[in-house]
Order: sequence, then structure tokens, then C-alpha cells
Amino acid sequence: MPNSRVAAVALTRRSLIAAGTAGLLLSGCAASDGGADPATRSDRPEPTPSLAPDVAVATTALAEIRATAAAVAATAARFPDLPGLAALSSMHRAHEASLVEAVPERARSSAAPTPYAVPQRRPLAQRRLAAGEQRLHDTLDALALRAQSGDFARLLAAMGAGIAVRLGDLG
Repeated sequence: MPNSRVAAVALTRRSLIAAGTAGLLLSGCAASDGGADPATRSDRPEPTPSLAPDVAVATTALAEIRATAAAVAATAARFPDLPGLAALSSMHRAHEASLVEAVPERARSSAAPTPYAVPQRRPLAQRRLAAGEQRLHDTLDALALRAQSGDFARLLAAMGAGIAVRLGDLG
């Protein structure tokens, strides 16, 4: 079974990249210079094409995963003995790797996480991190419903399910 899961993830990344590239190319082809002579045309930059729907979903998912991974890393730095953090961190890295190639370079910078402030008290830090993981789970489930590709929707749903399993480790 592990081989079929790897194949599904690879297929999903490949189909997502192809869909995003096709969407970007198609939206770029729609740009018109109004029939103006290229010699007299203004040198204004062309408008940036919008992202294909699944690429936009992947961009949102990547930003959310990175933000949650940053919260896990910051919490682990303050409370290194908190159970489950290494597994969460590893899982988030795997999820990020599954999505990063599907997100165009220009959109990746918008997916950079903001700093996370870890509460001073361990119980509060643990509850806050669990709440963040639950939000990520809910977000990935909602994004799975928005995904147009069935393979991509399954990938996002599987990511959400993985988070649900790990939530029990946080206590």
C-alpha cells in the first residue's frame, strides 16, 4: 500500500503542476495589446495572470501549512519536551514538500509564515498549538472541497486526516 500512496502523491503533484502551468499559459495568451504596432506600444508590464483555481488552492494550503509548521517549531524551541511535536514537524515538512512545486515562484513568497508568539505557560502553549492544528485541519478539509482535481482533493483530505490523527498526541 505505501507504493500506491507515493504514486498518488507524485501523480497529484505532476497533474497539479501541469494544470497550473496550462492555466497560467492560457491566461497569459488572453492578454491583448489592442492591435497596436509593437514599435509604438507602451513598455508597461503586462498584468500578472491570475492563478488557476487548483494552484490558488495549493497556494493557500501551502501558506497555512507553513504558518502552522512555524508555530510547531517555535513551540518546540520553548518546550522541547512537549510530546508529539517532532511528529507534527515531520508531517508538516512532508505536506509542504507535496505542495511547494505546485505553487508558482511568484506566489511562494506570499506563503511565507508570520512569526508565532508562543505562550509562556506550557499548558496554554499546548492548547493554543492544538487549536492551530485544528484550524489547519479544518482549512485543508475546506480546501479539499474547493479543489477541482479529484487527486488533489484526496491529497488535501489525507493531509487533514493526518493532522486529526496527530491532534491526539498533543493531549
